[in-house]
Amino acid sequence: MSNSAEAARKFIAALNRGEGLRDDFIYYQDWDDFTAFPDPFPRRTFSVKEAEETIARYPDPERPNALFRWDVHGRLLTPEKESLPGTAIVMIHGGAANECEFLFTPDGPEEFADLPKVSPTAARVGVAQHIASLGIPVLAVSLPGHYSRKPWPPIPERRPEFVIGEVPSERELNNRLAVYTFRMCLEAVKKLVETHLPRHNLYIWGHSTGGEYFYLMEQYGLKNRLLGGLGFGTGMPAWLRKEWDLAADEKPPEERAARFAAVVGLSRRSPKGYAKSGYVGPNQPWGSVERWFELENHRRPQFKPYLQDIEHSAHDVLRDEVKKKSRLPDDELFITFNADLRRLHGKRVFHIVGEFDKGHWGDGADKGLGFRREVFALRRFVEHAAAVRMTVVPRLTHYGHVESHNERLANLMVTAMRDYFPAG
Repeated sequence: MSNSAEAARKFIAALNRGEGLRDDFIYYQDWDDFTAFPDPFPRRTFSVKEAEETIARYPDPERPNALFRWDVHGRLLTPEKESLPGTAIVMIHGGAANECEFLFTPDGPEEFADLPKVSPTAARVGVAQHIASLGIPVLAVSLPGHYSRKPWPPIPERRPEFVIGEVPSERELNNRLAVYTFRMCLEAVKKLVETHLPRHNLYIWGHSTGGEYFYLMEQYGLKNRLLGGLGFGTGMPAWLRKEWDLAADEKPPEERAARFAAVVGLSRRSPKGYAKSGYVGPNQPWGSVERWFELENHRRPQFKPYLQDIEHSAHDVLRDEVKKKSRLPDDELFITFNADLRRLHGKRVFHIVGEFDKGHWGDGADKGLGFRREVFALRRFVEHAAAVRMTVVPRLTHYGHVESHNERLANLMVTAMRDYFPAG
């Protein structure tokens, strides 16, 4: 049996029969098996189209009886033939990013490749392109404010384009940031999905902060059927994140939330911040973190609204201040605390985590395996889901989906869709 075939055999046996699992549900994958992991379907061409929708939500204090307009953007990658008919993936970015993170890599071309004709390893395109080339439609989403058709200005000066093509004034920016809720983003993403993938069953891969959406979309009325939980570097519901913080972090909640106390603001990214967060690793072919920023700054927003961080990171100690600044009712705020894990009943969950993902795999490790953030979450999922599996891949960081061999992440995910999750 070839190295590729053996790598696939071991992986599928771990997912379906528990062979080779350690620590209950964890498959520790060998690096050579990862880099040799084969395509689960023949490569094929795919088409690309822009997807854009608009919602109106929350009163604009500068315009009587008017609601704010919010634009949500994405790109839909549609293979010429679907490998799993009627099944698609929606990809939602984390903080300070947008759809480009799934479409392109820092060191690769900013174009869409014909992957049946080019070596996927050499192409260095985004993971969404690899998934689409395996026959799975992909909708890569940019949350409101995070997409621009023009190159972004210098980081200290840039502002979210909540209406694409329009840069808000300082007053409008502050008014919008006071109401930049997960509730608003959820409705925007839901409209984009239901409009552009109306007949598909879905997996939702939300990277990092984007991980909240899988647990909320169905609960808030998504018409599509959700098949299961799938992700790399994926977050957990905020209420569970708070439980982890209290169990694994010695800082009091007030101290953890202090830097977001203003509520109205943008957290701007920097090379120093990336390094501090542990985003730098041995599998990044572009070199220094400063070079990473140089390559991405024209298309990656590099900012995150404070309120999004507050809700995602479970900083409910700021609830009173958030209510005061936003003037929104309770049912519009902190919906990240509403995710009901009982909705995992009958569903399977499959997560991949990088060995060098500081937040999801490293933090809490000094207290024992059960306090690693990803393990802490999945052990709670076991109580509800039909099955739970996690694969740990060596050398990858939180940004493994743009690092070398990102085509293998696509292969792992699509193989799991084919062989582990129940048929759609």
